[in-house]
Amino acid sequence: MKSASLRAEKGVIEVELAVEKKVISEVKITGDFFIYPEEAIDDIEQILIGTPSNEKAIQTNLSQLYQQKSITTPGITIDDWVKVLMLAINK
Repeated sequence: MKSASLRAEKGVIEVELAVEKKVISEVKITGDFFIYPEEAIDDIEQILIGTPSNEKAIQTNLSQLYQQKSITTPGITIDDWVKVLMLAINK
């Protein structure tokens, strides 16, 4: 498992993930941040599994999920998610 953390404007995101054949196969997200609805963290983890391990695919899937589930993360942007995930992937 690879890991990374990122201090965003209003919180810290910590991720652990595994990549197999250039696809995210496992992911666990923790940290100190707010997300609404609270169960959306599970949705984010689920949508990332099976996502190609590149910025464009991650950005697209997260953007679609944010819209579908009306997710809000005060002080944390989709770009912050992409950045911390890519930090872990590239370790």
